[in-house]
Amino acid sequence: MGMAASQARLLMLTARIHDVEYEAQSIQNAKLQLATQEDEVYEKYQHALDATTLTYTQYQNGVYTRVPATFNNLFSVNGANATAENYALIDSRGRLIVPDDVYEGYHEFIDSSYPQEANTFALYMLYGDGNGNIQGDDWDNFLSVADAKLDENWVGDDHLRELYRAAILSRRTERDNSRGDRTTSPPQDQLVVDIRSIANILDVGNTPEAREFMNYFFHKYGQQVFNNEQIPEDDIYQFNYYVRMFCGIQQHGGCISINDFNGPDGDDAANNSEYITAMLQSGRWTIEKFGVDADGNIILKGASVSSESSIAYTTTSQIDKAALAKAEAEYEHALKQINRKDKQFDLALNKLETERNALTKQYESVQKVIKDNIDRSFGIFS
Repeated sequence: MGMAASQARLLMLTARIHDVEYEAQSIQNAKLQLATQEDEVYEKYQHALDATTLTYTQYQNGVYTRVPATFNNLFSVNGANATAENYALIDSRGRLIVPDDVYEGYHEFIDSSYPQEANTFALYMLYGDGNGNIQGDDWDNFLSVADAKLDENWVGDDHLRELYRAAILSRRTERDNSRGDRTTSPPQDQLVVDIRSIANILDVGNTPEAREFMNYFFHKYGQQVFNNEQIPEDDIYQFNYYVRMFCGIQQHGGCISINDFNGPDGDDAANNSEYITAMLQSGRWTIEKFGVDADGNIILKGASVSSESSIAYTTTSQIDKAALAKAEAEYEHALKQINRKDKQFDLALNKLETERNALTKQYESVQKVIKDNIDRSFGIFS
């Protein structure tokens, strides 16, 4: 029985030694994986340091600085004067990406009876009452200034006067026809006295004469009207922005709201600089720049970030201290986790090594007992 017990003990020790060695080998492999993870963490840190962000040059308090670009601070009405240039954002289907209020306002406007031209759309966006009408105190103030400019320039501007008369005659003819009254309209001189304001021109509706009148009036007198001190300066910026938006939408054949790109968890695409940078660098969005053609029409033309002076891709860590601090914090935190795991593995290896040494000694002791038993039991036959 002694021999059998010793042999069983030897087998158990052998199995445990093998288990300990296997566990030690597994931990060594895990330590090697930690080294790989450390390399990956470092590469991620370097990538964060080398990452680029779309930026634009901001002039503030006499200083030019690079600022991370978002849709709101570069492409919306708030960013219309962020740079010396005016840019538009185009999606992969060729549509102009616009703020949600422009998207909704544009589709309401094209369903209205107002002259379908850029200046009227700008007035609609500036002075709309939310119910499809242009009115309100700001609108009344604008009309008073516009009427004064009409009075000042009416007599000497034959083309403007003829356009005005054509627009009113068109409206009068429309009304007469709707009543079945085919009588002639009042004399043209009386028409000039009857109606003078932009509001009445807008009331003409979507006729070629009305559109031409609005285009001609704003092209020739728009700046004079807006330069009047009674009209807020912000209105001028916004008016010009909405004119560009209308022309851009018409040129591209449609628009889409920036809100359509919000994430499922409520991520705000309009204020996310990382998102807009990723979309541009992947080619899913492109930038175009507003310009004027030979006929004075506002148009959009292709623009490359690399060739523009106002916008550029800038190393994120150079412009965003928060991003740099975040990258460093994540790197240090990841290293601490790796080092903590490495120490835990070292402790486990030391424990296994101690156990292995003890098992080896027991193994050798049992081997000696077995050998001695064999020598005593079978030595008589030698």
